[in-house]
Amino acid sequence: MALSADATTIADLLAALTHPDTNAIRQAEVALKPLLKRPECVPVLVEVIKGRDTLNEAIRHVATIVLRKRITGHLKTFDAPTKAALKTELLSILSTESSRPVRNGAVALVASVCKIEAEADSDSTQGGAGWPELFRFVAAAAGDAHPEARELAFLLLGEMTETVAEHLKPQFETLANLFGSALNDPDPKVQNAAVKALGLLMSYLADESSDIDIFAPLVPGVLTVAEACRVRHDEEVVSTTLDVLYDLTYSPSQSMGQHMGPIIQFSQLCMSDSNLEMGVRDSAALVVATMAESRPKHLGRDTTLLNGVLETIFNLIESSDGSAAGALFESNPAWKDDFEDQEGYDPDNEGGPTETSMAQGTLDMLACEIPKKYIFEPVVSRCVARLGSGNPNQRKAGIACLGVIAEGCAEPLRENLAQIMPHVFLAAGDSDARVRECACFALGQISEHCQPEVLSYSSQILPIVFALLDDTTVAVQATSCYVLEMFCERLEPDGVRPLLDPLVRKLAAMLEATTKRSVQEMAVAAMAATAVAAEEEFAPYVTGVASLMSKLMELKEEKMYSLRGRALECMGHIAIAVGKEHFRPYFTGTMQCACEGLTFDSTDLHEFAFAAFANLAKVMGDEFAPALPELVPHLISVINQDEGRYEPADDEQGGEFNALDDSDDEEEGANLVMHIRTALLESKKGAITAIGEMAAHTGAAFFPYLEETMTALISAADNWHPLIKTECADAMPSLVVSCVAKEHGGEISWEKGDISGASPLSPPTTAVVNAVLGQLVNLMQDDDKGVVGKACEGIQSVLELCGPHALAVVANSCLENTHLILTKQAPCQQQEDFGEEFGEEDDDHDSFMTSVCDLIGCFGRVMGHHFVQYLPQFLPAICGYAKSSRPPSDRSMAIGCLGELAQELGNGIADHWQNVFYPAAMAGLADSDDSVKRNAAFCIGVCCEGLGEATTPQYPAILQALSHLFSIDGTQSDTAAACVDNACAAVARMIMTSPSHVPLGQVLPVVLKAMPLKNDMTENETVYNCLLSLLQANNAEIGANKVELTRVFGQASSDDSKVDDDLKQKLKLALQSLI
Repeated sequence: MALSADATTIADLLAALTHPDTNAIRQAEVALKPLLKRPECVPVLVEVIKGRDTLNEAIRHVATIVLRKRITGHLKTFDAPTKAALKTELLSILSTESSRPVRNGAVALVASVCKIEAEADSDSTQGGAGWPELFRFVAAAAGDAHPEARELAFLLLGEMTETVAEHLKPQFETLANLFGSALNDPDPKVQNAAVKALGLLMSYLADESSDIDIFAPLVPGVLTVAEACRVRHDEEVVSTTLDVLYDLTYSPSQSMGQHMGPIIQFSQLCMSDSNLEMGVRDSAALVVATMAESRPKHLGRDTTLLNGVLETIFNLIESSDGSAAGALFESNPAWKDDFEDQEGYDPDNEGGPTETSMAQGTLDMLACEIPKKYIFEPVVSRCVARLGSGNPNQRKAGIACLGVIAEGCAEPLRENLAQIMPHVFLAAGDSDARVRECACFALGQISEHCQPEVLSYSSQILPIVFALLDDTTVAVQATSCYVLEMFCERLEPDGVRPLLDPLVRKLAAMLEATTKRSVQEMAVAAMAATAVAAEEEFAPYVTGVASLMSKLMELKEEKMYSLRGRALECMGHIAIAVGKEHFRPYFTGTMQCACEGLTFDSTDLHEFAFAAFANLAKVMGDEFAPALPELVPHLISVINQDEGRYEPADDEQGGEFNALDDSDDEEEGANLVMHIRTALLESKKGAITAIGEMAAHTGAAFFPYLEETMTALISAADNWHPLIKTECADAMPSLVVSCVAKEHGGEISWEKGDISGASPLSPPTTAVVNAVLGQLVNLMQDDDKGVVGKACEGIQSVLELCGPHALAVVANSCLENTHLILTKQAPCQQQEDFGEEFGEEDDDHDSFMTSVCDLIGCFGRVMGHHFVQYLPQFLPAICGYAKSSRPPSDRSMAIGCLGELAQELGNGIADHWQNVFYPAAMAGLADSDDSVKRNAAFCIGVCCEGLGEATTPQYPAILQALSHLFSIDGTQSDTAAACVDNACAAVARMIMTSPSHVPLGQVLPVVLKAMPLKNDMTENETVYNCLLSLLQANNAEIGANKVELTRVFGQASSDDSKVDDDLKQKLKLALQSLI
């Protein structure tokens, strides 16, 4: 049948849209617009769609797309008979259309009409009443004898996902049966269409537990179909299934947890299938990783399943040629040229996932999320087994995985370094370069995440890394520099001293000799960390190193910006290391480079500049003040920038014809989405850091900028991103520091718990303190734990600077928020458990809780006796973290908090000595962990000191418990040494409190043998004042130990002793009376 004139006109214009001529398309769109504005275009476009005898399928397919775009505006103008006729025509097209593209376009068109009708009829009590004929059509098609009809039914359901989910809930049971039959259909096309439609629906309903429970029993069927598709290399269905499984991992439905095993096993198969595209395999890895995040205890307790996942991960790393330390270099694409000639380099996979990165990323998530009691041993045992293999690929995997878990399993790693480090050292000397590279990576990760315990291995680590700097492999050279950077950041001068000179010379020579940017940048970072470790001992090298850095800071090529920034960063770290006097000659040049960097169109250089400003303000103090008028306004402008912006969204279907949308006729019709400029986010963070350090260290000079800075930080504290809120919480207390410098000469005199008199805070200081604490107390209610922890730290610093009057205004809300956090009822602790029914016994240590407990100790320090009334509420919650089932860090934290409260509240804890403090401290002294024992020794000592004679009945039991600490080998670790030191201090406090209740003849020889103190120098005054008082009292037992006492006093008063000078002088005088 011939087309009507109108249909012919529109068909010709639609034909132009199918040609690759931009001008022709634009002209056709202009001509079509007025025609499409009229409701009469709808039957004309239907006529075109039906014109299979006279028009090609491309034109008819475009007609379905255009009609779908315009139907929303026109359908509401039709009367009931016209609508009914249109619907009949559309169902007829679906029944008879043989062209797959046209039929698919008609499916989308029908789904759009259905959505409009369902929304218009949303008040109906009958699901689907808006177009009941369509749903009868779908049901009939699903049971049709022809597979094309059955496939069509599920194509329709897939397109109608939102409508089905929102308006067909009463029919879900029926739909589930429909999908169940289709998953067992003999025709793969029907199965695939059912999987896609069901997947879309389940993804849409993922957050609705009751709805998902209806469809969850179909998951095994979906996996069966998807596995068949994987075997026959049908990636589309596999990819769709994995996307659905990812959405379902976060479902709160208990029923989804029941299918965790099959879901992960299917994902493992996909991860290992080299016939699949890498992107699909990476999606499978993401399912495993997110399952570990959403159901960590379920996965951890399923030993068989977890072991299977770990074997898959290790096998992938073993079989891959890629660098297992490559994660270190992926962050900087500019370095890729350095590795073109390296084994395993793949130029075709630039920026995409590799087998190794996929496996390591998954293992990293497992290590971070699964309780350590389940994940640590099976990973480490596999690492150790492979490290003993004759196959270098297995050794590579073993040492690489050890590095990968260093962050997530930092706590058990720190506890087991003595067993693990020999394997790392052996791998660092391996004959295979890839193993050596991964050993460097592991050393760097352990150095970064296992502080401070790893520092005790400096005499072994530094020579190994020093030798690896000469490695012939670029990756090993760069990675060994990374190890130096991570390891030296917290190393003391005496740790780096033996290798300082050759190390500086070696790094300088590498900088001058190499052209590899990765090695150059990492060498500069290592030089900076070496300077920080050496402190003032780096001063002789400043001139030479500054000369090298000055050349790099002049680089102006865009590809060299990162190296320029690293050099600037290095100068800032050198300033921190050597101090104002030594750095002054280089201050102006460094500032000029930083300021010039702000003029470049590079957010990276801006970040480096902000970091330099922060460090230089910290070092130069008031000498930095002249830069404030120029820098503060710029920093505030950066902080006030909006890192998000709205941009047009891509249309999911027919995006090439957006000019023909309904929205073309409406001013507000644009579909916009928010895009976040992450680089600007990092710049804003850097600017907040810089302005905080300027406020903290330039003193009264910053005071004129307080108001505008406060306004900017308060606004930024309301940012959506936790990174910005955390930085604001860190910077805000610095504003108080500046105000105190201006108003109080830098110090406020206050008394613990004294709020009876006039406040020592001036009105301006009071205003700033109230504003800052008000913001920080609000941030305690944030849903991010990092933000909450930093807010607690900020509150503590303000209270310790300003005293109890500062707390008065926010006391109630601050105490209430703290108690909520302690009892795990705060917003940041209310994330969904996704069906995890297990109790707290599997929970790992939350690092932010250390800041919370420190704040509780601060309450005691500032409020004094006023805090005693709150002990009944706080003590049970604190003791909950001291249970034997809790991880060592929790137990140590809790006992440490009790110790701080006992020290600050003195006799105020009397009512809680027998039932809380004494049993908790005694349990701590018997703990297997040295950190717990150390804090327990401190706690029991200050309890005896504060409570006096009331504790003497327990002296025999306490001394017996403390005696075991003196048998600890203090040379094994800093923690072990501190444990012995605190045991000495505890006994000293007991003696000072009631010497008659201590058997000095038995105790003194043991204590003196363990002295002088090796680690915890804060206890020097306690132990030596005790001994001096006994000596002054001519105690008979002290005289009997004269030889040992002479040795101890001699060592403690020597020039290289860390005892403070005043105490040294007392010891020297006492020593004269002993000789």
